[in-house]
Amino acid sequence: MKVIIIGGGIGGLSLAIALQRKNIPFEIYEATPVLQEAGAGIWLGGNAMNALDALGVGEIIKQKSNRLGKVFIKSQSGKVLQTVDCDVLEKKYGNATYGIHRATLQLTLAACLNQTINTGHRLSSIRQMDDKVEAVFENGNVAVGDIIVGADGIRSVVREQYVTKANYRYSGQTCWRAIIDTQLPPDEFSVGAEVWGNKGGLRASYTQLGGNQVYFWTTMKMAAGIQVKNEDALTLIQKELSPFSGYMQQIIRMIQPERLIHSDLFDMQPIKKWYHNRIVLLGDAAHATTPNLGQGASQAIEDAWVLADYIAKYDYTNAFANYQQKRITRATKVVNTSYQLAQLTNLGGPVFSTIKSALLTLTPDTLARKQFDFLYNVKFED
Repeated sequence: MKVIIIGGGIGGLSLAIALQRKNIPFEIYEATPVLQEAGAGIWLGGNAMNALDALGVGEIIKQKSNRLGKVFIKSQSGKVLQTVDCDVLEKKYGNATYGIHRATLQLTLAACLNQTINTGHRLSSIRQMDDKVEAVFENGNVAVGDIIVGADGIRSVVREQYVTKANYRYSGQTCWRAIIDTQLPPDEFSVGAEVWGNKGGLRASYTQLGGNQVYFWTTMKMAAGIQVKNEDALTLIQKELSPFSGYMQQIIRMIQPERLIHSDLFDMQPIKKWYHNRIVLLGDAAHATTPNLGQGASQAIEDAWVLADYIAKYDYTNAFANYQQKRITRATKVVNTSYQLAQLTNLGGPVFSTIKSALLTLTPDTLARKQFDFLYNVKFED
């Protein structure tokens, strides 16, 4: 069976590595002329790291990442609302959480492949036949295979034209991200903290990545589609985050406006069908999520492992059906939980800020453990 992968992001590359390990022929096509994903930093949870270990690439990813020892949620005054001990999670589930630049992750995964990625190939159409499927690209090239995997992101052309239509949901929040060329002090180096402001939707975080890079992000409650010049955005960020305590003030003073990346935070209302005939979806194309659980890339990597495993075991019809059955309930829960968390953080004002803090500080340990079990207690075995 030959697999045509549309999309050279984290999900598509992870699938290619999984297929390569099983000696299943594939070709991977990426629309952009250069393989370098736009973005800033990313957290890879223990479930993603376990999957990457199973794919044989975990150690090289760890070498280019920064392992987090503790993750906190804090109030803007510095009060710790919730603590996650990554050492404990590693002992229980096999891996801790790691911070890495998205481009570094993408290029590292690409370097693990034994064949060339076809860049500069933007999908034009798909032709399905009884015994094969063809992907036609805008440059005139045609790829022929037995199945096509749409790993082309939240705005997936493959999904929209050949599987099902999506209903996009705006979280109510817009986000600015940036990479800062610096190194955090020792007491901040292995810590990840998400700080919740008193205003609805106002949050910020910074994390040391691999190398001399710090990943910063902030969200604000704002209507979708508003365009702000980077210089004005930085002024707004520094103003809105001025009440935040601790090292945040040093961080926001180091941001260079030209390095700010702005995006409104959308997800997709969960879809019920991930495949049609010889076409199947993977990652954000199937279950795009807001980043509130840090699980977007992690779920795509899980998809890759499961889909490759079923492709190796079954004909494509049964492979797709088993893949969807295995993954859809879990992915849907991640999407909806993350969306609900965004709505919680949108609550603002003194009363609502007190409610938000209470919900975190009064959450029983048993509920927290159940969430960790759900997210991280995943096995990847042939």
